[in-house]
Amino acid sequence: MSLVPPAPLSPPSRVAAMPAAGVAEPSAKLLGLLELMTNILRRFAGLADQDVDAGIQSALAAIGEFVGVDRSYLFLIDDQGEYLRNTHEWCAPAIHPEIDNLQAVPFAEIHYWKDALLRGDSVYVPCVADLPDTRRFERDILRQQDVQSVLVVPLVGPDRLRGFIGFDAVRQAHAWSHAATLLLRAVADVFVGAIMRREAYLALIASERRYRALVRHSTDAVLILDTDFRLSYLSPSIERILGWRPDAWLGRRFFAACHPGDVDQIAAAFSAASATPGMGSAVPDHRLLHARNDWVWFLGTATDLRADPAIGGIVINAHDITQRKAAELALQHQALHDPLTGLPNRALLKDRLAQSIGHARRTGHLLAVVFIDLDHFKLINDAMGHQAGDRLLIDAAQRLLEILRAGDTVARFGGDEFVMVLEGNSDQPESLVSAAERILAAFERPFLTKVVEQVVTASAGLVIADGNADPDELLRDADAAMYLAKERGRACLQRFDAPMRDHLLDRLELVSDLRRAEQEGQLLLHYQPLFDARSRRLRGCEALLRWQHPRRGMVGPTRFIPAAEETGLIVPIGAWVLNEALRQMRAWLDAWPSAGKAPASGTGVCAAAGAGVGPDGQGLFVAVNLSVRQLNEPRLVETVRALLERWRLPPAVLCLELTESSLMAEPDHCVAVLSRLRDLGVSLAIDDFGTGYSSLAYLRDLPVSKLKIDRSFVASMQSDHGGRNIVAAIRTLAREFGMETVAEGVETEAQYQALRLLGCDMVQGYHLARPGPADAMDVFLRAACGE
Repeated sequence: MSLVPPAPLSPPSRVAAMPAAGVAEPSAKLLGLLELMTNILRRFAGLADQDVDAGIQSALAAIGEFVGVDRSYLFLIDDQGEYLRNTHEWCAPAIHPEIDNLQAVPFAEIHYWKDALLRGDSVYVPCVADLPDTRRFERDILRQQDVQSVLVVPLVGPDRLRGFIGFDAVRQAHAWSHAATLLLRAVADVFVGAIMRREAYLALIASERRYRALVRHSTDAVLILDTDFRLSYLSPSIERILGWRPDAWLGRRFFAACHPGDVDQIAAAFSAASATPGMGSAVPDHRLLHARNDWVWFLGTATDLRADPAIGGIVINAHDITQRKAAELALQHQALHDPLTGLPNRALLKDRLAQSIGHARRTGHLLAVVFIDLDHFKLINDAMGHQAGDRLLIDAAQRLLEILRAGDTVARFGGDEFVMVLEGNSDQPESLVSAAERILAAFERPFLTKVVEQVVTASAGLVIADGNADPDELLRDADAAMYLAKERGRACLQRFDAPMRDHLLDRLELVSDLRRAEQEGQLLLHYQPLFDARSRRLRGCEALLRWQHPRRGMVGPTRFIPAAEETGLIVPIGAWVLNEALRQMRAWLDAWPSAGKAPASGTGVCAAAGAGVGPDGQGLFVAVNLSVRQLNEPRLVETVRALLERWRLPPAVLCLELTESSLMAEPDHCVAVLSRLRDLGVSLAIDDFGTGYSSLAYLRDLPVSKLKIDRSFVASMQSDHGGRNIVAAIRTLAREFGMETVAEGVETEAQYQALRLLGCDMVQGYHLARPGPADAMDVFLRAACGE
């Protein structure tokens, strides 16, 4: 307890007279507390008078154990409001009980929170140590008991303050949310009703039999129904709770006051009561009509006392739970709706989708799932800030709500993804396609973000199904169709069909096989030589990943690399490629020692495995592609350093190639990581240069040493002067920034000669050498070293 024996008084663990609010509890914990409170309320609805004390003790223990406090208790105030008496206490293991010392505590001695309790306010001290010096007396007393935090909830009766329940945290402070406090207030009200019922019973035990029976079975309101379920008695509290005038309601059928949605369960409770006369039967949460024409929630019991001549009817004891029900409904809404847009969240979407499927099954109608994703939302969010991004999502949600038809659902699936469930007729699937197209059309009008009009398109996937569909499969298929819409240029609608399903299944199988490929030795590297453009001598090679599938044969990288990127498998696979390439480099240098030395002059052959030399005048180098996922790995630089040390190689033998898109996704982060790799001594190249959206400002800052000219520009040089001009411009740009150029995809001698005349530094392509296994490089190494 947070009170000490009188002289001096130890205040309860709640000392500050302020509302318990501001703490956001995890929804799962709050829902669990709600379920516990509901069970307590249901139990008290049918609790016999002689079991009230045990019920209170059990409830205090259950609450204390669930929330993790160290002591929970109940104090009652005498009729004169002068003394407090500790009647119930629960303590956690190893916590000393104090109930015996707290039986006559003067109420006036706890003046620092007495006024708050008399007003009906809860009091809460979230941290005793933070109490100011003006409340030093309270702080010192609580510290003597090692109380860290405390919550006290008043027991308010219709006539006066009856006492309070409290919860002390001793071993560590406990935070209470406003929602949790509301639930405890509902429990406190039930305690008051039970205590008053018992007091009334004891006070009227000698009264006439009819009223003795009524009090024994009452909580807040008592009604008696005759054999025709007409109201034959109403307790005086009915007028206060429901605004009913007894003379206007006596003789009327009870079910006329019940909410239509609750009639069946109330009738079932009456049947259960009739099956066991004299025994109370719970009446679940139900609504009764108030005189002001709205609904009041109740929880109660029905007892069949028609055989008792003093009663002659069914006694209903009802407790007003409207406040608790409002808190419960608010929590349910919070758990099932997106806090930003107010739309149903993923959990509620699945429930609504299941309902739509059930409706389609019963009616034979069709339904559609439209999976919507905003195009380039991340760029807008990063450029204009999260507040503008949130505003955009809210506006997008509002547009979707404006076109929502009766019976349809729109939900926020997560991030910038929305899902709509549409219902349609069985013979008009095209109407669902038209509805999905109208959804995308809603994004044609510009959005206003930070006083700037911004056009934000959307991509969508559409699945049309009947009542035999599975909710998870529909969402999966619509999501897959949306991604295909992204791949086909965005701002379009893609319908899911059988060929796409076959493609997805094949892709899933491919990913599954890919997970085993490394362990089973199915991955291998081919190497394509890179030559000096002036002398045509070997400079190095590019390591290219291949997959020798046991059933599919040789699988090209264009088929499995995108899947590896999406699933994250590219990270372990990329680490294997890097290790294997460096292992092979070690083997070559051991077999051809002269390939690792710098040339004696600019026309030497062996030093860099050719007339040109590798980075920084070193020898043969190997280029390895690096994915954006690898670039985001925190230990990338340490991994590269460790592998170079493992194979006893200088960093200059390694060149890491990255695409423009991966570099520009997060340029600041990329510059930092690439700078560390450059400081390590590794050379860096931009692959497929000119095809992405690189910025010259970032190119100037990127620590790269090579630009690889995309094969599409090389291919267009002979037929298009524009292609030749682009290659020349890239060469000039590279020279301006002190970089080398590597032309990819050299297919003809004419292309090679043109590139040489334009001043490209290195070339690679089928005209010069096709990719091949490691031993195919021996021919070029032997020629380069003059053997």
